[in-house]
Amino acid sequence: MLKKNILTLLFLCTTISAFAKPQDETLVCIHGFLSSSKNMYFLSKNFKKHGWEVFSWNYSSRDKMIQEHGNDLVKELQKISKRSPNKKISFVAHSLGSLILRSALNHPDCPSQAKIGKVVLIAPPNRGSIWGRHLNHYKFFRKIAKKKAGQELITKVDFNYLGQFPETTNVLVISGSLGFNPWIDGDNDGTVAVKETCLDTPHKHAVIKRDHSLIVFSKKTFSIALGFLRE
Repeated sequence: MLKKNILTLLFLCTTISAFAKPQDETLVCIHGFLSSSKNMYFLSKNFKKHGWEVFSWNYSSRDKMIQEHGNDLVKELQKISKRSPNKKISFVAHSLGSLILRSALNHPDCPSQAKIGKVVLIAPPNRGSIWGRHLNHYKFFRKIAKKKAGQELITKVDFNYLGQFPETTNVLVISGSLGFNPWIDGDNDGTVAVKETCLDTPHKHAVIKRDHSLIVFSKKTFSIALGFLRE
């Protein structure tokens, strides 16, 4: 009986620990191009289940340049940091959202709490997208992209002008390899090559069999991101 009670107690302690709220951390989710915060619902819902305080930022991706979006994100981060001044801010960002985050963390008014958290970048076009630059040859796609952030995505070879992630951040890149795009050399997610997701600065890297759009709805993506954020 005593042994059974001890095992029950250990199980309860493990369960409580697994779902305990990370008291010193806020998690911000950032969606990609031509989408909304709804695209991050699967991830944000599951992080909430595991105790995170989650803020899912929504923005109109085609209406501003990347750095302008970054400026807007900084304003939101300032609000979050004022509400919880003792909490660091970590991030999960998809595609264009990764570039916007990169810009925001290099903004002079970005709160310090955002520069010491962890960063998960999902399918980020850190070195541009050869597929995007191919689509730029077609008027129809240029019209869809418009002349702001979308144009940057389909014309830029890299995004180093946004700055690099601060040395105080720990970064994980999750790339998809379930793509069969003949215009992209090497493993890809149909939109971005795995090698195009890499940063020039130190970071961790995971590759999973998912495509560019559905990777944010993957249990595997969540599992990898959760493990990294809990390290």
